Amino acid sequence: MSFLKKLFGARPSAPLQAVSVAAYAEGYATHVRLALPGTQVEVEHGATPGLTRVHWTFPDGGKVSTFLGNAYARYLQQPEAMNALFAEHLADARRTQEADDSTELSRILPVLKTTEWVSASQAQLASSNAPADQFPVLGKLAGSLVLAYVEDTPEAMRYITPSRQKRIDTDFAALNDTALENLKAFLPQLRVEGGGGRYAARLDHNYDASMVLVFEHWRDRLSVPGDPVFAIAARDELLICGSEDHESVAALRDMAREIAAKSAYGLTSELFVWRDGRLQVLADAG
Repeated sequence: MSFLKKLFGARPSAPLQAVSVAAYAEGYATHVRLALPGTQVEVEHGATPGLTRVHWTFPDGGKVSTFLGNAYARYLQQPEAMNALFAEHLADARRTQEADDSTELSRILPVLKTTEWVSASQAQLASSNAPADQFPVLGKLAGSLVLAYVEDTPEAMRYITPSRQKRIDTDFAALNDTALENLKAFLPQLRVEGGGGRYAARLDHNYDASMVLVFEHWRDRLSVPGDPVFAIAARDELLICGSEDHESVAALRDMAREIAAKSAYGLTSELFVWRDGRLQVLADAG
């Protein structure tokens, strides 16, 4: 456990003076109201930062919904800059609202979510009486992991919903293929750190975990005994060892539990193995 922490690096804890995500959301809502008089603003408090969002309606009827997971994670790294972050988030949201509603296929990318996130998000959507076609298009991956798809623009990440998928006139298979092809463009930037059978794959803190989807294209950058075993405990964490290195597998499992529980981008404590050309839950792989 200590070796993995030394090798992969532990994420810093949130500063003690940081406010809660609920307080952050209310502060952001107040900032919007003051900056845009006449705009209606409501906070939808979620079970996690990633499920907390702010809805606002412009006087002309235009609407924006902003999820605060990423914003709050940035705030935890620099709590003294809260007002500056509010202004930045507001500017990004306004650009998103003003942007053309078209979708650029070259910007579509896959992101990993969990079945727990799906259930919580669906319940939240139902409680707000929002149309079902506002929920992201999803694909099954392995265990508790599912795939969602986003259009990653300079202003924001927008989920691909059924209505947006219909507008770009593509079926699910083509959507998935497009997302994976776009993800491959990150291969030159992917860093594989470590050695001796223990590795971490690092990218940009947004698509690190997603890079497991194109593992066949970078597996020659590491050497492990047996089949590659992955901890995909957070969006920005992808740790690897070999299935025949039982000590490393046990240590990796401990690390996955810790990261999944503490990370602002937590996913799952499950371990996965790459076998027969696909990702499988380690416990189910035999």
